[in-house]
Amino acid sequence: MDFLVQAIIPYVLLYKYSALFVITFLASLIVPIPAGTLLVASSAFASQGYFNMTTLIITVIIANIIGDNLSYWLARLYGRVILSKVAFFRKILASKNFILVERSIDRHTGPFIIISRFEVISNLTANIICGMSKVSYKKFVTYEIIGTFANVSFYATLGYFFGDSWQAVNKLIGDFSIIFFLLIILGVSLFWKKITVRLSR
Repeated sequence: MDFLVQAIIPYVLLYKYSALFVITFLASLIVPIPAGTLLVASSAFASQGYFNMTTLIITVIIANIIGDNLSYWLARLYGRVILSKVAFFRKILASKNFILVERSIDRHTGPFIIISRFEVISNLTANIICGMSKVSYKKFVTYEIIGTFANVSFYATLGYFFGDSWQAVNKLIGDFSIIFFLLIILGVSLFWKKITVRLSR
């Protein structure tokens, strides 16, 4: 997604905090924009005095929290209604495996939400699944805030301290995210039977 970041950065440099807020909000709501990568780049510019680091962090945190919460509530109120109109998704929602996944998420909500904050696709997926599974809002928002603070602190620190090398850092993060995502898919695929047996107990 490097090309997407390169296309967005000029708008961030031009409109500063307003652009950061809108882009981060959309990334946490429904659009798979690499907000973490953008935060690293923006923090690198902050190290050069282009942004105020405190204002930047507050802007991104607020945008993330609002976007995540809206995504959760949209999924909770309308997710099942909309997806049930499509035969493929209707079968998934009614399947035993999906019920087991919901049960697992309810048991391990904290790690699930916090870890998901560090990758844009997993972040969007977690918001939607938590909303449709009707994970309690209190539980969701508590871990969402913790995860958001951890996520923003991590990416902002990397960008600020690595400064001129932010592009190399972003490439490393992107490669790691892809590998991490593939490992999760591989792990679930290999051990799905064992996972479902354990959850059904």
